[in-house]
Amino acid sequence: MDRISSVKFAMDNEQREKDFYLKEAARSNNPVVKRLLETLAAEEEDHKTWIAQLHSKLIADGAWPEDVDLEMKDSNVNEELKKLDYKAEETKAHDDNDIEALTAAVQFEKDAAEFYAELVQKCDNPKEQVFFKFLSKIERDHMLSIEDSLSYLKDPEAWFDATERHGLDGA
Repeated sequence: MDRISSVKFAMDNEQREKDFYLKEAARSNNPVVKRLLETLAAEEEDHKTWIAQLHSKLIADGAWPEDVDLEMKDSNVNEELKKLDYKAEETKAHDDNDIEALTAAVQFEKDAAEFYAELVQKCDNPKEQVFFKFLSKIERDHMLSIEDSLSYLKDPEAWFDATERHGLDGA
């Protein structure tokens, strides 16, 4: 896959993920699922915009631009989830669709992280490598946040035990 195609793929992937997250957030009645997916959707939109800027430069220049800002804020999903009351009954109540949506989301993020990690190996430009490493990291961070929320929904008591045992503060 050439540079322009891989960056276009990344941009389209962010849009697909955003659309899925918004649809599932609107469907869910669970505050954890809603907050998680709405936050992820907003982050995917930020990523898509950032990647689109790079894509425009690639199209215009036909080469990897030297002036691409490779810095972007890290995910704030965990900070958003920490604002929830995990002891409240409404955060524990969910349906099978919530579990299915989060399971699918884990797979989306995992696939994307692996794809970007593979692209790092195929690039010879250090700036390009940094770009795809960063995308891979973001996708992996999202995957871990989703997995954590999925663990909470599946077994809140075990989740509380694990967070207490590891000195975490509940999100």
